Amino acid sequence: MDASAGHRRDHDAPPTARTTMSPIRPTSPAGAWPAWAIAGLALVLSAAALADDLVVPGSGNPEYVLGQLARAFNARQQRHRVIVPPSSGTAGAIRDVGENLSSLGRVGRPLKDDEKAKGLGYLPIGREPVVVVAGAGVDVKAITSAQVADIYAGRITNWRELGGRSAPIRAIGREKTDASRLALERIVLPLKEVSFPGTIKVVHLDPQLIALLDRYPTSLGFLNRSALAACTTKVVPLILDGVEPTPANVASGRYAAVLEFGLIHGPGGPGNAGRAFIEFIRSAEGKNILHQHGVSPVGD
Repeated sequence: MDASAGHRRDHDAPPTARTTMSPIRPTSPAGAWPAWAIAGLALVLSAAALADDLVVPGSGNPEYVLGQLARAFNARQQRHRVIVPPSSGTAGAIRDVGENLSSLGRVGRPLKDDEKAKGLGYLPIGREPVVVVAGAGVDVKAITSAQVADIYAGRITNWRELGGRSAPIRAIGREKTDASRLALERIVLPLKEVSFPGTIKVVHLDPQLIALLDRYPTSLGFLNRSALAACTTKVVPLILDGVEPTPANVASGRYAAVLEFGLIHGPGGPGNAGRAFIEFIRSAEGKNILHQHGVSPVGD
């Protein structure tokens, strides 16, 4: 037998052994797409054209809870997608919105008069307590205003002096213009005059403070309560001057260290995506998410 017979090309095969396939023929004249396919494609392209990404830069105070709101908003509709990037501070929001880099920004405090004069608009979202918080390795549950001031002045340096296990207090500070510090100073009045010694680590962004709280189990810091949900360790919110930092105590006025956060927009308004997101935040579902994170919606 010819050795090449086993490798016979298809066109050499006998007609009865050859496999044939019918060509796929169009179902509509002249090879056109069916009308239903054209209509479906038009809908898809139309939705894609309407889709709108909204980046909301700014403060770390509302970063976590706004991230949760954005996740819920994005899951319930497909026309807009809200993105909450890592903190650039309230100053970052004012800069980006003022330079038209973003139509909406997040801030940890109401706008000042000179900021409003630039044409920026402010929309309050929620109010919540600023808490003095200890690392996961601390067994102290309460602290006084005087003790907070002494720690940040460098006069108290060990948890043993507050009735806890002996361990160095790794205090984390914030700059004088920080929204959390300004809120805490309403209770801890001496903090306004304190100059932090070199032993106090001063950070400028909330994620930096959260990272240090997680890294050092005997640390101490202060931050709005909802932001603490970003911690990966079981940090300890401390009772301050005998009052727990709860929404109920904020509402009654017993706990005065309160922070209000909100959104800002330029003279042209928040845009279509921004308006839709704001409407969601103010809906029953949005308010429920705020309540779940210990935030009292403004206007309730």
